[in-house]
Amino acid sequence: MPPKILLLLFIFFFPAVVYSQISPVQLRFENGQIKSSFKSPNGEKGFILDAVIPSTNQSPAQLLSSDSTGMVVRKHIENFKNSCDLISTVKRTTYGLQWDIEITAKDTDSWTAPIETSLQWMRQDSALFWTTWADNHTDPETNTWHDPFTSAHFQDLALTYGGQTHLSPNAFVIPIASTFFNQDNIGLSFLQSLDDTILDLEMRTTADGKIAYRHINHRINSKHSIHIRHQIVLHEADWRDGIAWMAKTYKAYFLPEEPIVNNIAGCAAYSSYEGELDTAKYHKMAFSLNWKASLDFPYMGMFIPPVKSKDEKWVKYKQRGVQVDDGYTTINRLNKYSEHLNQLGFHTISYFNVNEFGNGIVYPYKTAAVAGDSLWKSPNNFVYTKLKRAFLKPAGLLPDWDDRPIFSNWEDCIVLDPADSAYKSFLLNQASLHIKNIPASSGICIDRLDWMRFYNANGDDHISMIDRQKTQSLLISWKNLMDPLSRVMHNAHKVIFCNPLDRRIDLMAHIDGVYDEFGYMASSLNLCAQMAFFKPIIAWTASKENLMPDPDAYFQRHLYLGAFLTAPYPGNDHCIEPDAWAEKYYLDYGPLLSAIKGREWLLVPHIVQVINGPAKANAFKANGKVIIPVVFGGSTSKVPVMLRLPFAELNKRKLQIKVLYLGETKWKLLKNVTYAQTLNLNVPVKRGCGLISIN
Repeated sequence: MPPKILLLLFIFFFPAVVYSQISPVQLRFENGQIKSSFKSPNGEKGFILDAVIPSTNQSPAQLLSSDSTGMVVRKHIENFKNSCDLISTVKRTTYGLQWDIEITAKDTDSWTAPIETSLQWMRQDSALFWTTWADNHTDPETNTWHDPFTSAHFQDLALTYGGQTHLSPNAFVIPIASTFFNQDNIGLSFLQSLDDTILDLEMRTTADGKIAYRHINHRINSKHSIHIRHQIVLHEADWRDGIAWMAKTYKAYFLPEEPIVNNIAGCAAYSSYEGELDTAKYHKMAFSLNWKASLDFPYMGMFIPPVKSKDEKWVKYKQRGVQVDDGYTTINRLNKYSEHLNQLGFHTISYFNVNEFGNGIVYPYKTAAVAGDSLWKSPNNFVYTKLKRAFLKPAGLLPDWDDRPIFSNWEDCIVLDPADSAYKSFLLNQASLHIKNIPASSGICIDRLDWMRFYNANGDDHISMIDRQKTQSLLISWKNLMDPLSRVMHNAHKVIFCNPLDRRIDLMAHIDGVYDEFGYMASSLNLCAQMAFFKPIIAWTASKENLMPDPDAYFQRHLYLGAFLTAPYPGNDHCIEPDAWAEKYYLDYGPLLSAIKGREWLLVPHIVQVINGPAKANAFKANGKVIIPVVFGGSTSKVPVMLRLPFAELNKRKLQIKVLYLGETKWKLLKNVTYAQTLNLNVPVKRGCGLISIN
């Protein structure tokens, strides 16, 4: 191949490297500030890096060292009677800059203060901003679905990593802040390393081009230092390029550990129903998976009780006092249910929860003498006898002398911290029992990650602090549990899904798939989809009313994001039940959803673009093909689309382009073409939608 062609291919597929070579980032220390710049076709772009802690007396920044590779700058911070040193080490790299902040103190006592690290553009001009948000916050109609991949001009904005609550749209899910200079086709992403310990984190932007991360609740003392690493990456002016760099650098958070998850995932249910199904109908609706609803256990947390045999009955939990079927189950019955679904071509995952325990828990508890082999039958006896040290005590909520448990909002269960060794061992044993006793189940789905926002005053992780109180962050408890839990599950080739009500990518290590309980909400679907570029996502549909007033728009936003839906299934728990009107839409979109099974996003810059009009298009890789969903075309009959196809994904000289329409099962040939880096298609659509296949 001629050298010029090789160079062009290199530029196309490795733009971040090329940009850093053509226009290396410059560094200088000027007027006590770290300043950086790079050249572009439309003039030099410059920004200032700064790291600050609130201080009562801050000394001027000192340059400790500087050479062609980077510089080291020191700040001394005094905060009332406490003090620390803040050392910034900025290095030039092939991708841009690496910025390491080290905070050390000589104080023997501990204290905490927000740590702000920022990038301020000297002139942001016509620059656009993007992060992994629910939407670009330019439209007050927050209940309406907006494309989360639309950038906006810089604005005064405050976002919380994971969201303040699971209902908050003011959230971001991956710590990446991207600036785009579209005229130059240059983007710059300001990243927070996922290898760091991230506690509470906020992102704030200003209309004049400042991007700041605010790191909260880190404990400062002489026993350990705080490390924060940022990467500043130059790439093309497309959000895909920055995310691609991050996904490649931090694979453990983006990729599933158990690849079988892509065979399991599809439209799903959350049901305790064990009767017969119209199998053909559910296959047509792309149904694939039942998250077995949380009613098989005797009480929350005791998912597989220590029965003496696989045929020993126990009483299933009666949610709100309602009995399901005959009210009993056994280990053999649970496994036979999963076996039966497998025979029908479907799968099950079992309910799991690592924070909530018991039902009908009382306080204060009166000690009761119970024989050891019967202790498990009473949630009160078991939790107060075996797991009392695991009780969550939210920092700042209760006085030291108060030992009452914190109650969940479900059936009077209480919240436990898996940092406790006895509770952690109990959970790992429960996982092992699932594998041993329900081998026909495909794995587990962990519910309620919203508890990870809490800090436990009954524990000490030596890292976190609330006010002056040493605490145990449940984020750290989760990460320390998931390492061994994933080994238990993945060594047996079982999958782990989660319901991520605290939507943070750093909680997704070891997680194979997402089942979003609030996926019918536009903000939740958008946030969770951005944690699942390479993992399956299933979104909750609470009722047929969620499809209204425009069922096509509802289904097409899922198709655009590569998300499966909760199907109308008998026995569904607080989600959509069988309904003839709703089912006709599931049957219409079922073939298209089946076609994206196992999809991965193609994060190639500018890979797909609708030339004009309201329609949108995305690009996936699935089953050896490039899949392009074209959606939101409205009443138009054709949508003009430009594709910039990565040769590595196709690996063919001749391309066959087909389209699949709603309600149809056979792909229609559009054209055969010779491979070209850019292809222009005039895509025929029906009801504003068409699924393109290129192979």
